[in-house]
Amino acid sequence: MSTARPARSRRSLLARAAVVVALTVGAATVLVPTAHTAAPAACQGSAAKGRVGVSPGAGILGLNDSDLTRELTAARDAGVGLVRVDVDWSVIEPQRGTRTWTALDRVVNKITSLGMCPTGVVAYTPRWAQNSADNPTDSHFRPADPATFAAFARDAAIHYQNSIGVWEIWNEPNLNIFYKPAPDTAGYGRLLAAASAAIRTLSPAPTVISGGLAPAVDNGHDIAPLTFLKALYTLNLKSSFDAVAVHPYTFPALPNDPSTRSYSTFQRMWDMHDFMTANGDGGKLLWMTESGAPTGTNPVAVSEDVQAQTVQILLASARDTAWVGPAFIYNIRDTGTNTNDIEQNFGLLRNNFTPKKSYQTVKDFTAASTPPSTSTPPSTSTPPSTSTPPSTPTQPTTPVASTPTTAPKFGSS
Repeated sequence: MSTARPARSRRSLLARAAVVVALTVGAATVLVPTAHTAAPAACQGSAAKGRVGVSPGAGILGLNDSDLTRELTAARDAGVGLVRVDVDWSVIEPQRGTRTWTALDRVVNKITSLGMCPTGVVAYTPRWAQNSADNPTDSHFRPADPATFAAFARDAAIHYQNSIGVWEIWNEPNLNIFYKPAPDTAGYGRLLAAASAAIRTLSPAPTVISGGLAPAVDNGHDIAPLTFLKALYTLNLKSSFDAVAVHPYTFPALPNDPSTRSYSTFQRMWDMHDFMTANGDGGKLLWMTESGAPTGTNPVAVSEDVQAQTVQILLASARDTAWVGPAFIYNIRDTGTNTNDIEQNFGLLRNNFTPKKSYQTVKDFTAASTPPSTSTPPSTSTPPSTSTPPSTPTQPTTPVASTPTTAPKFGSS
C-alpha cells in the first residue's frame, strides 16, 4: 500500500479534537466547541480526493449498537475512509427550539472511533418550518424560510465542528420526491446560498458541496442534472459551493456503457465539468456522493458480478479523473432479504453480513490504489470507455436496458 494514501487511524478522531463542553437544555444536547476547533485534517474536504466512501442512508440511525458496529467495522476493514450521514432537521428538531442529537451523535461517534470521517448532508424540513401553502405531507417539502434552515445548518456545523469537515446541502434537489412541492432551482439556490454562508462563518470554514443531483430528465416533474447545474450558474451561485455532488446511478447498465451516453448521469459528468470549466470553475471537483447498483431478482437489478464491475468503474474513475472527487457507494449492507425489492439490495454485504463480490472489489481497490497527484492535469472530456482503461472491467455480454435510469426511492430519506 502506498504511503501516499491517507492514514486511517484506529483511534477516535474525536479524542484528538479540542475539548467540548456539553450543555443539556431540556431534551436537547448542545455541544459548544472551544475556539478554533475543527475536524481533523484527514476529514477536511481537501483530503477527500482518492478516498473511498459509503452512503448508508437514514437507516443506519435505526441500527442497534451491535449491527451499527458490525456494519461500520466492515466498511473500515474494506478500506473505506468516508461515511455520508443524514443530518435531518426534521428528526433533530421536530418541535421548534427542542433539538435532540442523540441518535446521530451515536453514529458519528462510532464512525470517528473507527478512524473514518463523516460527511454531513443537512436536509429536510420539520412541519413547523414548512409553508402551509405547500400543503406539506412529509419532511421533503422545502423550508418556508431559507434563513431558518441556514440557522439550523450553522448550528449543526458547530455541533459537529470537531468531526465533520464537509457539508452537502440537501439531497437530490432536482427530484420531486426529495424537493417538494416541485424542484425549483431558484428556491434551492436560496437555500444553498443561505446555508453555505452560515456554515462558512465557522473558522476554519468547512467544505460546502451542492446537493447531490440524481438521474433525471427534464419532464416538468424532475430536472436533469446538467440543466439544474446550469441554472445554479445562471443564478450566480457558483461562489456558494466548493464542489458539486452527483449521484450517478446507471443500473442495470454499467456506468461506462457507450450505448447509454445520451442519458447516463455518470457519463454526463464530463459534460457538467466542461460547463463548469467554461464558466471558470474547472478547478472544482464533482463528488459522487451516492451511487451503486442493486442485486437481486428485480428486472432492473444486476448480478453480483455486474454490481462489482459497477463499483470498480466508479472507484477507478474517482481515482483516475483529476476533477472527480471521492466516490461514495450506496450501501454498506442490504437492508432486507426480499430479492425483488431493489431498495433492499444495494449492499456490499448481504443482510446477514456475508460479503458480496463488490465488497472484495472495494477491499482490493483500496489496498492497491494510490491517489493521483493534485497537480495532474484534467483528463479528456471523453468518459472512460469499456475497452481502454486497464482498471475498467469488460462490458458484459448480456444486453442491458436501453431506457434511462430513474433515481431509486431510497436516497437519504
